[in-house]
Amino acid sequence: MKRIKLQIISLFLISILLFSGLSLGRSNNQKFVILQENNDFYFVQITDTHVMHKIFDRNEISKNRLKIVLAHICSFDNKPAFIVITGDLTEWGGSWISGALNCLAFTSCFYKKDNQFYADENYSIPIYTTPGNHDYNLNRNLGNYHRFIKNDERYIVNYSNVSLFFMNSGPNYYGDLYDWLHNIDGAGLYDYDIQWLESALGNCSFNYRIVLMHHPAINSRVNNGEMHGVIARNREAFIDLCEEYNVDLVLTGHTHNSKVFDSNEHYYDFNNSLNCSLYPTLFVQTDDCKEGIHYRNVSLIGNDIWIENSVELEFLNRFDSDT
Repeated sequence: MKRIKLQIISLFLISILLFSGLSLGRSNNQKFVILQENNDFYFVQITDTHVMHKIFDRNEISKNRLKIVLAHICSFDNKPAFIVITGDLTEWGGSWISGALNCLAFTSCFYKKDNQFYADENYSIPIYTTPGNHDYNLNRNLGNYHRFIKNDERYIVNYSNVSLFFMNSGPNYYGDLYDWLHNIDGAGLYDYDIQWLESALGNCSFNYRIVLMHHPAINSRVNNGEMHGVIARNREAFIDLCEEYNVDLVLTGHTHNSKVFDSNEHYYDFNNSLNCSLYPTLFVQTDDCKEGIHYRNVSLIGNDIWIENSVELEFLNRFDSDT
């Protein structure tokens, strides 16, 4: 459990405002954040881009949404350390030719160097991804994801004082017809996924730990008490593991909503930003880039991790490089 006291945090932030002379924000409509030391940084989460090739999306609306948010993020004076995209990168992927075209449309939005995708032509903002259920589609195969986007489904990125654990939460769960038609749960994590994560967390020497995957582990319950849109397999084991190893954040998408819960299913409603270091593991859902154009900033400042509310950008049904 994290034991940082709110009074200490408040005094620390006040001292920064009084003596550091730093701005309370970044230009170009970025939301509240404070960066004060050389090892402070932030990154951006995008999710559910659902890109299609122009054969299936004649006006390339899905592709242009992604290009708009990337151009906006790259225009910031203080650049993010990296960008993460948590699944449903394409409207359908799988291993068929149509899915391959969608994957090519997705990757055409980036710059590539030494087998790594970047958001900018200077190769300074790397892109890291996880697959989503749409990247499988009906054939429940990730062949095109592996061929065009990322070979690994589970991997670790270490940056400064944080470790990020990228995982694959699986295709659609077809437990029964009702689940198939209504819930759209993720198949979830296999036992070897849980074993991999436990080993990785146990060997982690970094101060902060963030897990990223497509499907959430916690969501709002409906009237009958059921929880929809979450991982079906090893949900409780995953939550317990995150609590046991003091994971700070679990960043997900899939629901096309912005929500934050703890393991007790308590919902956190906040304005602007939330200091996650004051709480146990937080399970975060971020808005999509399909029905709107959204992104979320995550900042590591001193001894704290802050998440900001999802930001929505305007879409004018065309791609404008000046947007």
